[in-house]
Amino acid sequence: MKTLKGTGIAKGLAFGKAKYIKTSKYEIPAHSISKGQSKAELTRLNDILEQSRSELQDYLKAEQISDSEKEILGTHLEIIADPELKEQITQAITQDLHNVAKAIDLAFEKAIIFFQGMENEMFSQRAIDFEDVKKRLLHKVLPQELDLFAGLDAESIPIFAEIGPSEISLLSKQQVRAYLCNGISYTSHVAILSRALNIGCVSNLEDLEKYIKEGDYIIVDGESGTVISQPDQKALEAFAQQQKKRELIRQKELLLKDLESLTKDGHQIDIALNVGLPLEIDQVNELNSSGVGLFRTEFLFLSSDHLPSEEEQYKVYSEMAAKIAPRPLTIRTFDLGGDKISHLIPSPKEENPNLGNRGIRFSLAHPQLLRTQLRAILRAATHGSIRIMFPMIIDVNDFLEAKRILGHCIDELYEEEIPYNAEIPVGSMIEIPSAALSSDALARECDFLSIGTNDLVQYTLAVDRNNEAVSSYFVQHHPAVLKLIQTTVINAAKHDTPVSICGEMASIREYIPLLIGMGVRELSVNAAVYYEIKAVVRNCDEKLQMIVKDFDFSTSLPKVNELVYRTLKTYYS
Repeated sequence: MKTLKGTGIAKGLAFGKAKYIKTSKYEIPAHSISKGQSKAELTRLNDILEQSRSELQDYLKAEQISDSEKEILGTHLEIIADPELKEQITQAITQDLHNVAKAIDLAFEKAIIFFQGMENEMFSQRAIDFEDVKKRLLHKVLPQELDLFAGLDAESIPIFAEIGPSEISLLSKQQVRAYLCNGISYTSHVAILSRALNIGCVSNLEDLEKYIKEGDYIIVDGESGTVISQPDQKALEAFAQQQKKRELIRQKELLLKDLESLTKDGHQIDIALNVGLPLEIDQVNELNSSGVGLFRTEFLFLSSDHLPSEEEQYKVYSEMAAKIAPRPLTIRTFDLGGDKISHLIPSPKEENPNLGNRGIRFSLAHPQLLRTQLRAILRAATHGSIRIMFPMIIDVNDFLEAKRILGHCIDELYEEEIPYNAEIPVGSMIEIPSAALSSDALARECDFLSIGTNDLVQYTLAVDRNNEAVSSYFVQHHPAVLKLIQTTVINAAKHDTPVSICGEMASIREYIPLLIGMGVRELSVNAAVYYEIKAVVRNCDEKLQMIVKDFDFSTSLPKVNELVYRTLKTYYS
């Protein structure tokens, strides 16, 4: 028996036989064509694109298809319809005299390499979508690929070197309950579709082929990221117990769906979701959450190699808002820096991007980028309840400058007689110590505040949250951090300004009693832990505030550790 530890990408607990799927590679013909043959090759190209477009459109109309599949396959439709991509393929045929398969391969590889070269992991995952569409097109030109999924069933656990979104749908049809594949990001389309279809996945496993052989029985736990090869009787018994336990938890969670998010003494605690991609919006209604407390709009730079237009953004925001109306959609404006989009906006290299020109600073330095986004949001706000939130605000002057640009956008839309909603709540992120210390002035000007604990911890303790060498210093409940949260909550209360926690602390159950005791009444959490957090909220009461009320956060970490323990003890009692 061997236990391997990787990254849990999609929840799921499965036991079955390992089956290695060797992705077959197309043999792209290298021969050139004559000028006279180019017309026939262009006809083939148009036929291939039309067939693929028609197939995807038919698939999208199917009743059994999930919303997540619709969103991803809709993206694939956009790639197929991309006029720039088609023009590149056409030129490769008519000018360079490549055969249609070679032309498709060259054009798509250019796009794939472009996205793979981006430092941002979320952006680089876009390459997988282009790879998936390329395979779809080449399959029609070179129908030589073997049926890789032949023989897979509910007892199989396939192991892939790589996998695309459309292949996840095939796994679902084969009733596969879990799979392994290295190199998958949690935010990728593959990961999101796996979670939507309830297929467990573990990635980032070392020495897979050394410890897992073809036909070995393995246990896959997509929640913990654990894989057990050739489990012994004790491990199998533990697996069976874990299955029963998770089923009981699932049944209890379903009971929570229609229950109010109230503490035992009747305080309403709104629990919203953090969302990174449009297709995740369906989870708001599925979980019956209070809305979206944080929508990260940076995904818009995934879809192409150009700045997203006002119309593109308007379409995304309005569709999302309409889906969850009347629940609010809180849109954070682009939290980007020059290091992320230097391929779109020339920017000087910065030694320390986290302390550089990013967030609202970057938007104010490129006001047209911000105006385009704000105009799209204002227009989309006619389709549902939308709130605007500015990131990396350091003080009230930052906020007022951003709001001034918002005012100009309102004036422009009015003069152009374009429908918009000017009565839109506008708030600020509290993720920099100076913003927390300026929260009195900010709460006076803002319609709401949202505390981003990830960056607040990073900037308060001067510790890079992605640096393993200093990970022990990244203490989310450090007294200095809690003091800043407490200051913000108190100042917000003075002006009746709602304040929420949207950082990682809100998704960690052990911190919920403490945060509620501090007076926090709004949380924005990861969808995967929504029911878990709701269950904790419903077991909290006023005793927590009595414990926290007079606590002096200007103290030592051991004393704060004791406070966290006391709030947990009260909660569990």
